[in-house]
Amino acid sequence: MSSTTNGAPTENQSFRLPAVDRAMSLFELLADSQTGLTLSQLSRKLDIPKSTAHYLLHTLSTRGYVQRDADGHRYSLGLRLADVAHVDTAESSLRALALPYLQQTVARLDLTATVAVRRSAESVIVARVESRQDAGGGAWVGRHMDLHCTAQGKALLAALSEDEVGKLFAGRELARFTPKTITSLPALKAHLAEIRVNGYAVNDEENVVGVRAVAAPVVDSFGSVIACVSVRGTTRQISCHSLRQLGREMISVSREISQRMSCDRI
Repeated sequence: MSSTTNGAPTENQSFRLPAVDRAMSLFELLADSQTGLTLSQLSRKLDIPKSTAHYLLHTLSTRGYVQRDADGHRYSLGLRLADVAHVDTAESSLRALALPYLQQTVARLDLTATVAVRRSAESVIVARVESRQDAGGGAWVGRHMDLHCTAQGKALLAALSEDEVGKLFAGRELARFTPKTITSLPALKAHLAEIRVNGYAVNDEENVVGVRAVAAPVVDSFGSVIACVSVRGTTRQISCHSLRQLGREMISVSREISQRMSCDRI
């Protein structure tokens, strides 16, 4: 760190934000650690109170940049940091193209809108515009989500054949998050068949109680599903009888994005 002159901060110090400095130092400490660090260790190494370290870790954890290890006591770098470091050109272009459509959707429906892509057996949010009413905070760019219990995931899964779905989930357990979560592969395959007919997918409190979402697939110029667009909200914001209409809305938005992609040839 730069030295001071007569106790006054140097120009370099005066333009540095302490909170950002601490966050970057925390990233560096976790990157250098092979087994993760505890709250006490981070507090001591950063020379800050435990309460400050706790708030810093909590903030970064909610954004996916830091994760708590299985033992519940140690912290390590989260998946979101890797996502930021490895965002490819195609996803960046998709995000830039989709954002105006998400903004229009949020302005029209007042529901948080996202675009997600599939990475192996998970979906990842690559673009988001938040509604003023969104108090859940469950949809941030870079968030990894299960495929079988989210609207985004099921919209992406529906593009696969039954054999492909079977191979994707071979040896994998379909985790139960709520009483409505689909937890058997045959039931999931039957559900995906309905999604293919309808053209959109619904998450009716299957991932989080009290939250619903609707998604439709986005295709490239060759007709292959490469992403999906969705809206989410509480059960108060999205009633059961509005799901079909929202499905039509998402199909319309996904077609607009798909057509624009074909014109731009992303």
